[in-house]
Amino acid sequence: MNTERQEQEGVSPERVMDGVQEVDWISSSTKRIRAQHHAIKLFGFLNPLRETPVCIVTENELEWLFSQTEQSLGASPAFDPEKVTILVFCDNCRPNPAVISVCRKHNIALARTRLTGNDILDYLQLHLSRVIAARGIQHGVFLSVMNVGVLIIGASGVGKSEVAMDLVQRGHQLVADDAVETYRGEQGGLIGECPDALKGYIEIRGLGIINILKMFGPSAVLDSCRLQLVIDLIDATNSEIRKVDRLAPSLKDWEMLGVKVPCLTMLVAPGRNLSVLVEAAVRDHLLRVDGTDSSADFIRAHTRSLETGAEERGAEKQDEHTCIGDDL
Repeated sequence: MNTERQEQEGVSPERVMDGVQEVDWISSSTKRIRAQHHAIKLFGFLNPLRETPVCIVTENELEWLFSQTEQSLGASPAFDPEKVTILVFCDNCRPNPAVISVCRKHNIALARTRLTGNDILDYLQLHLSRVIAARGIQHGVFLSVMNVGVLIIGASGVGKSEVAMDLVQRGHQLVADDAVETYRGEQGGLIGECPDALKGYIEIRGLGIINILKMFGPSAVLDSCRLQLVIDLIDATNSEIRKVDRLAPSLKDWEMLGVKVPCLTMLVAPGRNLSVLVEAAVRDHLLRVDGTDSSADFIRAHTRSLETGAEERGAEKQDEHTCIGDDL
């Protein structure tokens, strides 16, 4: 199951400031901040000549604000009713009645906090892109294997969680089991994480819910990881395995939220140690990223060997003909 949620409705001002302690909301807003806002400067200190969706106000900006009438504030780009969503007063500063009135008329959320402007700026730089990013939910198990984010997908009951459990026992880290939440990071790649309610747990048929965090310790669980490889587990019979191309990996593109990730098809059958194969697949992926294609290298070397052998056999035949001619 691959479900994309593009967050067309956006996120509320309260959600944007959710990680900030001691926020006093003076006025609310029905506006939403959407991922499309990445095209503009999303946050910054108040500038009378600029529309900033999340606007930070410190003591430095108070002089200008308090010198303006309600009418002039309403006409300023800093209070644009279409583009400005939140005004945050920092350093425990209090907005004057004119600011409060304009914010309510323009449907702009107005908040106040004890934190400094730089504290709010640091918070927004670290968290805002993640909060408003387009998101998707993928059924599968997500792990960090040798610091490579690996998403294991496949039909229900194929053994995804069992493989994940074995990999955790081998020293790798679990990010999410069953439901993997992904979003586009600032660098364009996909970041995977676990919904809060499922973090640290894995479900094994016959055993029930396993608490990985308590069983293996904090080092066995990771909050999030960049998705670099998808492994699709497919239940197969021995006859189907024999039909697989033995020289080239079964690679294809897997796409979510407009980002393509290499996907390797891995057949599940008795006698195949999937945990070892996943580790081998990750090592091979790292080689490909580094420019080494093992299958292509082998085929090229084998082709050269055949061509060299053919040339040597041709030369031997030519020598035989020359010797026969000399004898005659």
